[in-house]
Amino acid sequence: MRRANLFTMLSAYKPGGPATPFENYCTSALAYLLMRGHRMLRALFAQAAGAGSEPLADVEVQPRLGDAGMADLLLTYEGGKRAVVEVHLEASGPTAHLVAFEEVGKGWYVPPAFILLGLGLEPPPPPWRPLTWWEVVDALEDDPDPLAQEFAEFLLQDVLGQGPVPLEQALSTNRLYALGAAAIRRRFGAKARCVNSASPPMQGRYRYLGTTFSLGDGDPTFWIGIVNEQLPLSEHYHLMLASKERPLESPAPKPRAAGNWNWPYWTGLGRVVRPLTIEAYDELLRRIPT
Repeated sequence: MRRANLFTMLSAYKPGGPATPFENYCTSALAYLLMRGHRMLRALFAQAAGAGSEPLADVEVQPRLGDAGMADLLLTYEGGKRAVVEVHLEASGPTAHLVAFEEVGKGWYVPPAFILLGLGLEPPPPPWRPLTWWEVVDALEDDPDPLAQEFAEFLLQDVLGQGPVPLEQALSTNRLYALGAAAIRRRFGAKARCVNSASPPMQGRYRYLGTTFSLGDGDPTFWIGIVNEQLPLSEHYHLMLASKERPLESPAPKPRAAGNWNWPYWTGLGRVVRPLTIEAYDELLRRIPT
């Protein structure tokens, strides 16, 4: 196994592949822990790969697989078994490019395993095997390494949307997006579709920051998140829900910071003065007529 430097790995990114910078950041952190030999984490991936007790020989982030382009992660075991790992952080990540990886794998001497690491809301297309971030967290739960514990905490809060989000973290991390998606899925189920959406930042401040979503497979017609209290932009935000088509319960005026955003229906919970929680989101989501 090659020697790994965490900071070099986290700063490395090859544009042009299917992975976003944030997805690659999470993949690189995961790869680092696999390289470091964390036993339960390695066992989790070995089981998914069908590698049994074979030792892990190499871990590659964003390897190029022939004409198929860059994969997110490639694991190679000492017996020759390889596993191509596709990493998703959102419920409906792209899958059309996976067929090209399967074609490349047909030419390998030892047939590879194909693993889709994601939220686990929908089964992946065969021959891809499902693995979830929840399982990664469970594998790291009793790991004595403080770095492994920090990564598990990061996954819970920044990817899986668990725990309260202070306003300063909402403005500077992925936690508000993760919280919004988790609240929407909890309220409306796995069929809800979420897209991170925010206005361009201006000196660290936003007009709005949150999640556009649909209740099924249709176009997204709802938005939930934080909206700046005034123009010029201030340090204060309100937690609000907007609807493009349906009137909402407990209506509120459209905020000035929404600008020319012409969605007519709004409701809110007032100024954000304490950490944002999934319960506060749910209180707003219940105002959508069903």
